[in-house]
Amino acid sequence: MAKKIMTAASAFVLFGAELSSDPEFLNAALAYPEDLFSTAEVLRLSPALLHPILSPVLMRNHKAMGTLVEHLAPLVEWRLSQARRGLPFENTKEEKPKDCIQFFVDANNHKKEWTAQKIIQVLLGTWYAAIHQPALTLVYALQDICDNADYLDALRQEVSQIYPSLTLRSECPSSIHKLENAPLLDAFFKESSRLHPSDSISVRRKVISPFTFHDGSHVFPGDVACVPPQAVMTDERYYTDSMKFSPWRFIRDNTDGDPAGKCSRSISKFTDTDFKYPFWGLGRHSW
Repeated sequence: MAKKIMTAASAFVLFGAELSSDPEFLNAALAYPEDLFSTAEVLRLSPALLHPILSPVLMRNHKAMGTLVEHLAPLVEWRLSQARRGLPFENTKEEKPKDCIQFFVDANNHKKEWTAQKIIQVLLGTWYAAIHQPALTLVYALQDICDNADYLDALRQEVSQIYPSLTLRSECPSSIHKLENAPLLDAFFKESSRLHPSDSISVRRKVISPFTFHDGSHVFPGDVACVPPQAVMTDERYYTDSMKFSPWRFIRDNTDGDPAGKCSRSISKFTDTDFKYPFWGLGRHSW
């Protein structure tokens, strides 16, 4: 269920409303990461000499990628042709799409180096990298709701102020327009992810020159340095009572103990990157 929900939501962001409402496209989008993952695992456990032989055999029945390319190719080509004529959609009544396809088309418009095929390859690579973690995050959040049921009413009350009608008036102006401005919901996801990161090791970096850390540890060219998110995010130096589930650690201005978090503000949002919260990675590639 989590994978299907996240596939539909992520497809809307990456590929737009038209493709994300196509059942055939969504089924292929769901199957594609699983096909790649199973193929990669088999190759990882096989001798490198066998990879050229095994790869075509393993991918022979993978129809998902062909379906995705079949749907994406004409759309990307059309967007690129619009961009080459000038500002896209300037002479139409349609709004300019707000999806990742258009993001790459606009980025390419400055250099004109990428073909439609290249943009599709980047989109599929982004899709593979992005789809599994949101599903895991949702599953852990649902589990934490079950384990911490006292937050359920507060979460429902907060969300009810801004959904499904985003025009409802409330005491918090920031919560009128966007679901993402619900501080307790945001903090709940952040706390759940802090205690249940999808990876125990991340931010892998290959060493290109010798380096010595502050504690005297050495790494040499060819080594791989990593960050252990779970260890960092449960470190008592950064999080008091670190193993306790408490979303309030990420919220301020809640001195009255208001369970709905009215007029509360996030100290740090779920999507923020931080050395003490390496859930999203670190450096310039983090979002």
